[in-house]
Amino acid sequence: QDTILTSLYQLWVLGALDNLGDLTAMGSKMVQFPLDPPLSKMLIQSGEQNFKCSAEVLIVVSMLSVPNIFYRPRDRSEESDAAREKFFVPESDHLTLLNVFQQWTRNGKSAHWCNEHFVHQKGLKKVAEVRAQLLDIMK
Repeated sequence: QDTILTSLYQLWVLGALDNLGDLTAMGSKMVQFPLDPPLSKMLIQSGEQNFKCSAEVLIVVSMLSVPNIFYRPRDRSEESDAAREKFFVPESDHLTLLNVFQQWTRNGKSAHWCNEHFVHQKGLKKVAEVRAQLLDIMK
């Protein structure tokens, strides 16, 4: 019962439910996305007048929706750590994920590029699929 109450409280805080527990207009938008509620709201609000960053948030949400895209072979751990560090954005892990996806795209979604940078190509392809699905929902 505590779990249900906690979940309802989270939905209320996100504006998906009103004080009576009924679905709000925001909640109606959020349920269209096959995502955790906070990610749904983040995606919806990213396109609003004040933010206009939906392309970037769409990538970040997609990256958060798949398993870790980095791999670290035991025999090449230092090399893989150095490769991962090239993507690092000190301000945010989310910006680091955005950076990886953008670099992969700029490099033609290359399997060779993925191998050089210790990134799972299948994971990034899945990110691209999720991104396309979410983009369809946003339209």
